[in-house]
Amino acid sequence: MKILILHNRYSRVGGEEGVVAFQRRLLEKHGHTVLLYERSYDEIRSWRGGRLTSLFSALYNRRSVQQVRELVRRERPEVAIVHNLFPVISPAVLPVLKAEGVRVLMTLHNYRLVCPTGICYLQGEVCERCGERRGREWNCLVRRCEGSVAGSFGYALRGWWSRWRGYFSEHVDCFLALSDFQHDLLSRYAGIPRERFVVLPNAIDKAEMPQPLHKVTTRDYVAYAGRLSPEKGIDTLFEAARLLPDLTFRVAGVVAEGYVLPSVPPNVELLGQLDRQGIADLYGGALAAVMTSRWYEGFPLAAVEAMYYGAPLVLPTVGGLPEIIDNGRCGELYPAGSAAGLSEALQRLRQDPSRANRLAREACGRLDDCYSAERYYDRLIAAASGKTQ
Repeated sequence: MKILILHNRYSRVGGEEGVVAFQRRLLEKHGHTVLLYERSYDEIRSWRGGRLTSLFSALYNRRSVQQVRELVRRERPEVAIVHNLFPVISPAVLPVLKAEGVRVLMTLHNYRLVCPTGICYLQGEVCERCGERRGREWNCLVRRCEGSVAGSFGYALRGWWSRWRGYFSEHVDCFLALSDFQHDLLSRYAGIPRERFVVLPNAIDKAEMPQPLHKVTTRDYVAYAGRLSPEKGIDTLFEAARLLPDLTFRVAGVVAEGYVLPSVPPNVELLGQLDRQGIADLYGGALAAVMTSRWYEGFPLAAVEAMYYGAPLVLPTVGGLPEIIDNGRCGELYPAGSAAGLSEALQRLRQDPSRANRLAREACGRLDDCYSAERYYDRLIAAASGKTQ
């Protein structure tokens, strides 16, 4: 096939950019021709009017519409895989793709179909108000979900506009959800038939994974890799570390913009942003890899990477995270937001090495069955071919 991938890059490279690159490499590896239409949030800095102008570009970007139309007419792709479209590309390109006879798939990295900010999280708790139709997107403005009145208005407006214009509901053939949980929530609140969704979890290609530089003899620390932010529950991680003062916690990632990091316990090592080799070394020697999210996390690649490197996963019971470890069959679960629950789960692994090893082996088996590049490719091509029923 000839496949077009569309993505609006964020100002800071994250998991979505990794998935876009992975998709492209995987499809090209299997002989497909891949076209990439990509624009960046950083373009806004050079625009007259800056963020104010970006409000209108998120609704309709004439340049993106023209460029996509010209690209499609010139290259004639059969399929388009859409990722993020805000705020530079704009969902106005979707009717163009459909009008030109392109089959449109949309990878759902978040919950933006029903939540303007995409995370269903506000003021320390899960929030589904916009999905529950109590005012829909305008809850974002009333509750200042983005932080400021202006910013919240912009998010609410582009969410309402996209829904009112039917950009996603009418011009996307198949939505690629990351989990059964996300599939159920979005199909229910967005009013889109379930049969238009396919569950396609993130995956890794083992051939691309670097190996740890040092041979593992003992696993004697806890690993965390991800953004340091409120919805990621970094404070829960720090509280758990205080409950286990004789256990080291190694934390990789950067602090979210505008967030003031809580007091760091003495047994927590902040490693900053690590490259892929650094992540391999981090997980390769870890007693466990933990996540402390409070929001409906999509499908963090860090979880699959930890599986590959043999670090047992300890995940909160929120959103689709339990699905990753088969609801506790190949990892530990604890109540979301509970530092005591997290510390108890880590203690169980530390006190029972045979259990930790068994969970790690079973996680590796689940990785091969569910999250391998081969499995991902088969599901993606089935969706692209319309053979998902």
